[in-house]
Amino acid sequence: MAYDFIVRTGVIVPDTADARAAVEQEFRDAFGRQDLITTPDTPQGVLITQEVIARQNVARNNADLANQINPNLATGLFLDALCALTGLTRKKATRTRARAVALTGVPNTILPQGARARTEAGDIFVLTTAVALDTNGNGEGDFEAEQFGAVGCPANTLNAIIDVVLGWETVNNPNAGTLGEEEQTDASLAALRNRTLARQGISTVEAQISGLYEIPGVKSLAYRENIFSTTETIDGIEMLPHSVWACVDGGADATIAASLLNNKTDGAAWNGAVEVEIIEPWSGQAYTVRFDRPTEVPILARVTVRNILNSVQDPQTVIRQA
Repeated sequence: MAYDFIVRTGVIVPDTADARAAVEQEFRDAFGRQDLITTPDTPQGVLITQEVIARQNVARNNADLANQINPNLATGLFLDALCALTGLTRKKATRTRARAVALTGVPNTILPQGARARTEAGDIFVLTTAVALDTNGNGEGDFEAEQFGAVGCPANTLNAIIDVVLGWETVNNPNAGTLGEEEQTDASLAALRNRTLARQGISTVEAQISGLYEIPGVKSLAYRENIFSTTETIDGIEMLPHSVWACVDGGADATIAASLLNNKTDGAAWNGAVEVEIIEPWSGQAYTVRFDRPTEVPILARVTVRNILNSVQDPQTVIRQA
């Protein structure tokens, strides 16, 4: 029996019931008996069941593979390849970093790179560069978590020495560590790709938004444009004639300003409370780029899910990724 795997709406997998009916008929034809009993409790029924499972597994595998060319369905390396077409790469996992950790011991002791300490929670941190204690027996060094991801390191919790180094007596982090991040998920990367499809363009609103979302650390933004020759109030924002306005959450001020300068509509002005002076490299002209930062408003979101379909995926994991 021939199956149509590709239809107008996409790639499909044949219904298991249809596949079983087809295999049962093949068995009847092979044995020359249309009255052949094919219930699952018979020897031939067991063989039929195994054949149906094999065919459905192949069909699902082929459908999964075919769907990898669809940017909305691609995962893993296939999604990475699609993102690479526009120069976008997945964010790699990073480690939590504790800076300026206080180290004490015998004067002039040298602590080698790789010396380890442990937090009160049991997480291991590694000294990134060798440190020589001064004549008073004091020094500072940066430590990095042994594991990737958001390994907690609150202030004054990195205080246990693991590796015995002659002359090293105490370790303590007066400041909380900068949390690392897990490798970017497929859901996050796919969303970022959709937001930065115009990253290779300029002037258009889409290109300007794409350029901002490409900046490391940018989480979200709002963007408006005043196309009129008069000052206008658009969605509550007072905007200069022929100007643009961006409110950006995350990212460095200088990088945001450079992106707005590089990608803006020619001749347009900016609006906002944050001002950054940028030198245009081609002309040498100085521009004062303006934009806004959001005011954070704490909110609590509760999602209630009833898994009525008995999905094999963990709803909590899938919802958090989405």
